[in-house]
Parts: sequence; structure tokens; C-alpha cells
Amino acid sequence: MDGYLVRDCTLGFEEGRLGFLLFEELGADDRMEDGFDIWLLAVKLDQPPESRFFSLPVNRLSVAGQLSSAWSPRDSEFVAVGATREVYAYKPKAYKGREEDGIPFDVRKLSEEAYEQFDCAIYKTVRVGPTVFALGTPFRVFEREGPQQWREHEGIPLPADLGSADEETWEAAIDECAFLDMAGLADNDLYAVGHAGAVWRYSRGVWRELPFPSDLSLHTVAVSPDGTAYITDIHGSVWKGRDDQWQRVVQSQHMQPYQDAAWFNGRLYCANDSAGCFVLENGDMVPAHRAQRDPMPVHTSVHAHRLDVSPNGRQMLVAGMHGASLYDGQAWTLLFSGTPEA
Repeated sequence: MDGYLVRDCTLGFEEGRLGFLLFEELGADDRMEDGFDIWLLAVKLDQPPESRFFSLPVNRLSVAGQLSSAWSPRDSEFVAVGATREVYAYKPKAYKGREEDGIPFDVRKLSEEAYEQFDCAIYKTVRVGPTVFALGTPFRVFEREGPQQWREHEGIPLPADLGSADEETWEAAIDECAFLDMAGLADNDLYAVGHAGAVWRYSRGVWRELPFPSDLSLHTVAVSPDGTAYITDIHGSVWKGRDDQWQRVVQSQHMQPYQDAAWFNGRLYCANDSAGCFVLENGDMVPAHRAQRDPMPVHTSVHAHRLDVSPNGRQMLVAGMHGASLYDGQAWTLLFSGTPEA
């Protein structure tokens, strides 16, 4: 991976397939605004080196690009999405490249007197069950239904203040109306979390807003097999509960929120760019390599910033800027590393 950083990772639609979103590593004198290369790298581990890799340029994604993958019975594909709703997709022997229409959205004013029209920016691309979702502003959720097909979930109302004629009111609304993460037990049983303590639940075909005991931005959510949701806020505190019952189980004051979370092998894992991977153990979030049970290898833990768990719950993929590892609940397999092992 010389010259590139791992931005995101996904366990691709069957065992042995992996996907990575790679950003060109800039030099000390390079400027991000001058542009840089972005690649989707697909890997099939059981193939010989000459046929193991496929790469696709995805430069239109820009710096906020994210990667996921849909599993059967959905279309088995890799899906990369950018903040401006750009979409690239790759299904072996079927299609590859940029989708011309991206994620469709009607840019508009909420009312005739509104200060400004609003657009939709994508903050996170996730897989729940076999299905890929893209989520962002203004509290929007899009479900991928197939190649070049996205369905907007319209059961979540738009923030009323987007219809305000007052500039400050409108800007405050647009700045605090993003979904930042989503998780669930299935693609019809979802929790979406985001700005200003927003928690929404999708069940039996209906979205409903849940009361939550904090108005802080909520950055990650993961759901255990018994249906309990684990939410982290902007300070790294962990909240546990479901529906209208929530309690804070870990209080933190981190400088940077977690940006990815996963439930795997009976425990909660969280990661971010600055501090690596943590696991919930004995009432606290501890560095994953210092966990009492099943510690993560140091060279994986301290660099980890992206997590993905297969829909069947058998594997977790952990990626850092310069490396990645697979975990099956029994053993860790180092896939590659650009840094020396500790």
C-alpha cells in the first residue's frame, strides 16, 4: 500500500472478499485542495496474487468518501459514496464505475419565505443486514435497492426551522440536522443517531423519534443480538438502552469522538483516527490491546480507525491508516501493515 492511506474498509459480500478505500498519501509540500487520487481496492483472498486484486479510481468521492458492501439477497456489490451524493459501484463481471445520477435528492426551499434552499450531504455509509444505507443531512436516510437505485426514507420529517426566513435560525438548523451513524439487527429494524441527541428507530415500516437524555451529538451506534443499542456521544461517553430507556454506562471527555463502532463476539468495539480501538470491558472503554479478554494485537489496536462486521457475525475487519487485520473470534490474522509490529 505504499503511497496510500486506508480511509475505509468493508467485508465484501462473501467470505474471502474484502474492500478498501485508499487515499493517496500527500507529501509535506502537497495541498489537499490540489487534488489526490482515491481508489477502491477489492481483494479476493483465495485467489493467486495475479488475480487477487481489482482497483477502480473513484476520485469524485473527495475527502469524505466512505465504502460499504451489499450482501445476498441484495445485489452483491461494493458501494462507495461521497459527501455530495456521488456513487461508485463494483460487482465482479457485472458493472463497475461511477453511477451518473448518484443518490437523487430534490434541492429546494422548505417554504417560500425560507432564507435559503437546502441540499443533502452524506455523512456515513453503512451496511445493516445485507443492505447498504447512506445517511446525512437534513436527517436523511437512503436505502440502496440495486444498481443506480436508492430509496429515500420519507418517514422522518425535515427540521421545521429550515423553513425560517431568519438567517441565523436557518443556519443553526442546517448545522445540527445530520444523522451520523446507523445500526440494527436487520434492515427493517434500525437505530439512527446524530446531531443534538437525535435518536430514531425504524420498526415495522415506521420511523419514530425516541426520547434521549442528552442533547449532545451522537456519533456511533451498535446493536447487540438481544436488541440493546450502544450509542457514543461527541465526548466518547457510552449510552446503553432501547426505545425510551437509556442509561450512561461510561462517562468520558475525549478530545475526539469515536467514528466507528461494532458489536462482535459479545462486546462493543469503538475506534477513531487519533486513539485507535477501544473495547467495553468492566464498565469502561479500555484500549483493545489491554483488554483482559481476547486482547487485540498491539499493532492492530493502536492504529485502528475503521471496523466492519460481516452480516453473519463470523468475522470483524479492522483497518488503520497503514494496515488491516481479520478476527474470527478466535485468532487475529494480519493482512498487511506499513508499520513495524510492536
